Amino acid sequence: MAEKFTPDTTLSPKELAKHLRQPDGETGRQIGLRMNKGNRHICLNSYKVLKPYDGNHILEIGMGNGFFIKDLLAMGENLKYRGVDFSTTMVAEANLLNSDLIDKGVVEFKQASIEELPFPDHSFDCITTTNTLYFWPKPEQNILELLRVLKPGGKLLIAYRSKSFMEQLEFTQYGFEKYEYQDLEDLLENVGFDNISTQVIKEPAIEFEGNTFQMEGVYTTAVK
Repeated sequence: MAEKFTPDTTLSPKELAKHLRQPDGETGRQIGLRMNKGNRHICLNSYKVLKPYDGNHILEIGMGNGFFIKDLLAMGENLKYRGVDFSTTMVAEANLLNSDLIDKGVVEFKQASIEELPFPDHSFDCITTTNTLYFWPKPEQNILELLRVLKPGGKLLIAYRSKSFMEQLEFTQYGFEKYEYQDLEDLLENVGFDNISTQVIKEPAIEFEGNTFQMEGVYTTAVK
């Protein structure tokens, strides 16, 4: 039986797309909570694909309210995590949900854009991001910014839904740039990443607005 995902029916597809890109205010907070359910499998699978090593310093782009960070940190010893999000609402929610991890000094959040990350060169052992690719304003330049803050030999993981799937959803007509895996692999190769590969992981079916979709996450990894 398909899992049921209930969107905010008071929002038009265009308004929903706007909040998915940059959740704002109470509506954005509620959408963040719904995304925890709708994105659960792709988020948790992305951490499994990332497979951080003990002691790694991890950056996540667009962590939302950070609900799954505890699961990532349980995958290794002495992991340190930094999360950035374009949405001040999501940063505030992430701070609330992860206050104990912040107090321990292993987690920190910043409001920032992928266009200009507030970190020195070669800061992170690995970078992960889930369902943000669609909103990158200048993909090649944005990938170069990820390359800048990644340590030599560091790993990048980008998790997303395929273009062929996303085109079935009405709200993705508004401000979403869609990709098949070869599109992204070509971008990564063009800016200098190596060892680029993609895997697809199937998920349980989901019911959304009266339609049932067979879900799958696409995971493209690359090494600096």
